[in-house]
Amino acid sequence: MKKIIYLILFLIVILAILWNIHKKERDKKIEIIEEEIPVEVAKVKEIIIKDEIECIGEIEPYQKVVIYSEISGEVENLNVKEGDYVKKGDFIAQIDYKKRKIDYENIENQIKATEVNLQNIKKDYERFMKLYKEGVISEKKLDDIKTSYEVISHQLESLKKQFELAKIRINEAFIYSPINGFIAEKFIDEGELITESSMMRSVPIVSIVDISKVKIILPIGSEEIGKVKIGQNVLIKIDAYPEKDFFGEVSKIYPIADEKTRRVNVEVIVENKNFLIKPGMYCKGIIIVGERKVISIPLDAVMKLPASGNYYCFKVKDNTAEKVYIKVGGIKENYIEIKEGLNKNDVVIVTSHGILDTGKKIKIIGEKI
Repeated sequence: MKKIIYLILFLIVILAILWNIHKKERDKKIEIIEEEIPVEVAKVKEIIIKDEIECIGEIEPYQKVVIYSEISGEVENLNVKEGDYVKKGDFIAQIDYKKRKIDYENIENQIKATEVNLQNIKKDYERFMKLYKEGVISEKKLDDIKTSYEVISHQLESLKKQFELAKIRINEAFIYSPINGFIAEKFIDEGELITESSMMRSVPIVSIVDISKVKIILPIGSEEIGKVKIGQNVLIKIDAYPEKDFFGEVSKIYPIADEKTRRVNVEVIVENKNFLIKPGMYCKGIIIVGERKVISIPLDAVMKLPASGNYYCFKVKDNTAEKVYIKVGGIKENYIEIKEGLNKNDVVIVTSHGILDTGKKIKIIGEKI
């Protein structure tokens, strides 16, 4: 019985020894795997990066005209509606034309009648002059006919001036577009009456906008406005067309800053082919103010500490990882500028960040170009 017990104890000891040996071998393998973390790397490289000023802007029409009536009266014809495209010189509206036409024709008829009357008196005057020279009539008779001729001549001149005024008044009855553009708003309807009171309140007829180009107003901070120059290129991004880039140029820098925001408005002109850009939209403007050579690393290599503004990456040092805090700048494509923390010849790790730490051994399995 004792022999069996000794045998069992012996077997237990042997099994314990074997298990301990197996555990050590397993731990050694795990240790080896942990020590050699497979990673991909990338070299710190130089790139040309553009210095940009980015801000949100508002789109305005290139030109906007609000049309008012110079006269009172009935809107007899309104030839446009909102959204219509009109060219310069196109007919917009007719106001109080019928009454003005009657006045115009009355004066015209008066002129014709007065001209006939004047011709008859002129003939009488010439006949009376002949009779006066022959001693048939008195000088008073001749003076009377002369006076009548002069009075009617003055009447004719007055009527001609009234006729010129009537021409102006009848032309005022027609309103034409002063620019090419779209009818943006219609403020009055056909058949409505324009009164002296409504004219005093400056009630318009329509507004027309030219959007063959658009103006984009970008508010620039006072600390950056010194970098902006007339003629600089501007990239415009619009939410309605996320895949499309629009380009313009700085056309004006406003002379004063906004009292509340301390920002200076910059005007950018953009060609609006096919009228895709609509006034009233918001957009993002990116003004390119210069370019410079910087060192950079792939965006995949950069991490940010939670709830902080601190960035870091891992660089390769003697086949191990080393955590490095960095200061970053602008981004170009998939690369980010490094202002502090790395040098030109450094190599950074772009994978396996979750299991890396300073001193961990690494095994390079690939390089990102």
